[in-house]
Amino acid sequence: MSDQTFNPAHILAHIRVLCKDIPPRQPTTEGDRKAAEYAHGVLAGLGIKSSLHPFNGISTLGLPAALSAILGLAGFPVGWYGGVYGKWLGGAIIILAGFTLRNLFSAIQPFFRGLLERRKSQNVIGTVPPGGKVLKRIYLLGHLDAQKQRFLIPPSLPGTMRPVQTLTILLTLAAGISFWGEAVYGWPALLLQIIAAAFLGIMLILLLVDEAQPTVEGANDNASAVGILLSIADALATEPLDHTEVHLLFTGCEEVGHQGLKAYLRDFHPPVENSYWIDLELVGSGNLCYATRHGVTYLNLYQPGPRIRRLADETAEANPGLKVIGQDMLILEEVATLRMLGYEALCLMGYDENGYLPHWHRLSDNYDNLEPDTLQRAACFTWELMKRIDRSE
Repeated sequence: MSDQTFNPAHILAHIRVLCKDIPPRQPTTEGDRKAAEYAHGVLAGLGIKSSLHPFNGISTLGLPAALSAILGLAGFPVGWYGGVYGKWLGGAIIILAGFTLRNLFSAIQPFFRGLLERRKSQNVIGTVPPGGKVLKRIYLLGHLDAQKQRFLIPPSLPGTMRPVQTLTILLTLAAGISFWGEAVYGWPALLLQIIAAAFLGIMLILLLVDEAQPTVEGANDNASAVGILLSIADALATEPLDHTEVHLLFTGCEEVGHQGLKAYLRDFHPPVENSYWIDLELVGSGNLCYATRHGVTYLNLYQPGPRIRRLADETAEANPGLKVIGQDMLILEEVATLRMLGYEALCLMGYDENGYLPHWHRLSDNYDNLEPDTLQRAACFTWELMKRIDRSE
């Protein structure tokens, strides 16, 4: 299947089921469960070994983010009105909130995660053995869940997202430290503290506005990836790789901190050596790239693994007709979690004329705005990268 072209109509058929025949796929909901059952059924129908992997998650990212903002805001009256001991305690509370926000923007679960993860979700795991001896493993990632419409992630001007969120975190940390400075040296810092409290208050209001929004259809983010991976599964069922075992991982609760992926890593301990992870995100519209630098604040920027980045560069150069490039992208996806653990991981995604993710967390992310050519090129590039990994030393 060296001339594999991947029929976009086949990919779109899967996406249509996820977007039109299944309820909204917000994490831990009925739609999330039915999407997993659909992917599991398709894999089983292809004769691919498949299983459902249950775990506990949360239904919305707004909950831990709002609790973090409330925690920070609670520290200010303690510091202002609690005397010297109140300044120490209030400062500690605000600093804790600042680190918690920083972690959330790095997809690191908050310290109070155990209080929130009470609802059921699931991953779908499919495995395709190679034709010969297993020398490598490829993990293909596409998340099943969809996000609410959010005006905070991203804002109407996406270019402001990194500086504003970075400033919010730094101001929160600085305000907490300033209370300690007052307690020890008597340094006045009321203006800084008021500004920091205002940033947290505005953030909380925007989070509450976002929580009132409907769940988007999620055609681009991320039914596009699911459709492509199911199409690749179809190809692998008849033409497995020579020496690379392929794991098809459809994750739940990606939109609330990569909880499905983290549950998979915790329960299955996939090896770091000779393993390559390819994550697909918003690959149904616009141009295509693989992110060479990711992150939504300047405090949590990260890069793909060097070996898989080199192989992606070679794949793009060898297939110019696919029109895939490497570039810096404003995104926080599952590669962040994988890179923190040392895995060779890379994310393929779409970008619009302004260089940002198309229809990201907006109601315009619907089936009618998908582009068949983009879907086809994303599938072909993924397939070519997989073959290059299989042939590599």
